[in-house]
Amino acid sequence: MGEAVLVFPAGMPEGLAYRDRAKAAGLRVVGASSLERDPAEGAYEAWERLPHVDDPGFDAAFADLVRRHGVGAIHAPHYVVWKHLSQRLADLAPGASLTHESTPRDNQIAYQTLSDRVASDHGPRFWPALPPKLSLSPLQRAGLVRLAETIPGTCAESKMLAVIEAMRHAPAGDVVEIGSWCGRSAALLVWLARCYQIGKVLCVDPWPQGDLTQDGRGGAEDVLSIFQINLAPLALGDLNYIRATSLEAAARYRPGLTVATEAFGKVGYEGRIALLHLDGDHAESDCARDAAAWTPHVVPGGWIIFDDYERAFGDGPKVVADAFVAANQARIAAHFKAGESLFVQLKR
Repeated sequence: MGEAVLVFPAGMPEGLAYRDRAKAAGLRVVGASSLERDPAEGAYEAWERLPHVDDPGFDAAFADLVRRHGVGAIHAPHYVVWKHLSQRLADLAPGASLTHESTPRDNQIAYQTLSDRVASDHGPRFWPALPPKLSLSPLQRAGLVRLAETIPGTCAESKMLAVIEAMRHAPAGDVVEIGSWCGRSAALLVWLARCYQIGKVLCVDPWPQGDLTQDGRGGAEDVLSIFQINLAPLALGDLNYIRATSLEAAARYRPGLTVATEAFGKVGYEGRIALLHLDGDHAESDCARDAAAWTPHVVPGGWIIFDDYERAFGDGPKVVADAFVAANQARIAAHFKAGESLFVQLKR
């Protein structure tokens, strides 16, 4: 095989970090994405669009890409893509390999390029409903992004930086996340909620996800355990979780709610939401139910983040988010896209 390496999906933080290491090693790096418009496109010397990994045409398109570009190694930072390729790569691209090793020098380069990217990012532009709190320094933002990136998940760097900015303009209240998986975005939210004295963080997830390993071992209990490990050093009385469906948790949510778990103890909530992160089931009907159940609790000046607004897996979140914006124009102070998410701030 050739000297080219393929990064797919190319826009994820781990993918961008690997691109930096590969370029430093003198390799030609090809980026690929299933998104129609991926902000990472300009960061690669060659770019391709692939069907979603579940698409019947993916295997043929992938094999053709590898052949045309002479790809000898593939870096797949998304677990679903990695799992598929780990099972099919020998047939699709004989001689190519999946890569995931790094060296101390690689890490040094990755840290420096992360610092440079974060320092040059000016954040989203919008008219906020509330005056801003003190901005984090570039060093703090880079450190927070790096901390979150150590946790498995798909929250992209551009979204993290937008969340940092949104929390800087958030009112007081609870921070509620629907869909937490291993806790990447939850780690970001609890750190910022504490920094800006917004309120307590409530994570809602039934943790029914499938296996974490190629051979099928692992499951919901393992993912919940990983979430607990990742958040234990950060929770400190400011975060807890409800293991339930979104609607089951919504039925419990009210002023004076106390959530108790063995992992994080007891945490009390106000029953009013300063920031709502909707990242649950992505079918349109499920997204609509989640929005209907939780958005009425968002206070004036509060934020709603519709995750996966632009995604290759389906348009359920986009349909629901667009409908919410259309129906609530008079109540909305600002809205913008960052990564694959739509951010909406209500008027004060």
